[in-house]
Amino acid sequence: MVMVGLVSAPDLLAAEAGGVFRWRPFLGPFHSVLLHFPIGFVTMAFLVDLYYLWRKQLEVQHVITLMLGLSVASTLLTVLLGVLRGTGAEYDPVTLAAHQNLGIAVGVLTVVTFVLQWLGYRTGGGDAPRKLLRGGYRSLLLGNIVLLIIAGHEGGNLTHGSNYLTKNAPQFVKAMVEEEPATPAAAAAGGANEHEKFYLEKVKPLFDTKCLSCHGPEKQKGKYRMDQPAIALKGGDSEKLAVKPGDPFASNLVRLILLPATDDDVMPPTGKGSLTPEEVMHVIRWIQQGAPIPGHTAADTKPPVEK
Repeated sequence: MVMVGLVSAPDLLAAEAGGVFRWRPFLGPFHSVLLHFPIGFVTMAFLVDLYYLWRKQLEVQHVITLMLGLSVASTLLTVLLGVLRGTGAEYDPVTLAAHQNLGIAVGVLTVVTFVLQWLGYRTGGGDAPRKLLRGGYRSLLLGNIVLLIIAGHEGGNLTHGSNYLTKNAPQFVKAMVEEEPATPAAAAAGGANEHEKFYLEKVKPLFDTKCLSCHGPEKQKGKYRMDQPAIALKGGDSEKLAVKPGDPFASNLVRLILLPATDDDVMPPTGKGSLTPEEVMHVIRWIQQGAPIPGHTAADTKPPVEK
């Protein structure tokens, strides 16, 4: 006789911290997985419609109807998961609002596009109304692709930072697209002392490339951001002192970057570009020097007194 052990729902809930399973943090990240489906379905519908204009066969439109129907379903679910993903305090509210509004607009436009396409190619109805519906469907389909690109770009800003497309571009490209081209570290270090020069030349570029995408202006994972000196030293949700000037091994930042790559808390996270031993030593040396940041006084960056 085979015995099957059953675990009751209360037992499962009790296993979670606080006794309640939190669905939002679990489901929200699936937004990043599902968002590729509506992009693919809408793009496929557009390409297949181009084929239809070359060889007009009604059966092709039936395929497009199916693609747009799948796009509607996946878009609405993506929007729902996006709302769940954005209900934390990790993201810049202005950029987040822009991305959410664009995502909702994509959802509405996809539904209207699907309805116009279905009405325009269903059997029955006069030629004039159907031509009008088909013209509207194609216009909205093109507009939907444009809106998807813009919404996707805003989402990329949230996840990777506003310069994720141009940070590795040639200098002449950066000069054309960036509002304020980044000042070379050497030029900025002209009036700085030796320790401040070390920060500008060795530490700041490291923070900019490997930390600000998750802890910068657009996104503050764990309510921690590194682009504002006073906040960078304090830390975030953990309530642990991120940087203790003069004492690197009492700084939570050092503890996190020294964790094994397999640890869930290691920084940067797996897949975000781990620090080299030399880069780790740069951070430690900077903190040993007192964590100086040019343009900010000791009072500006003074960390809170630990309790």
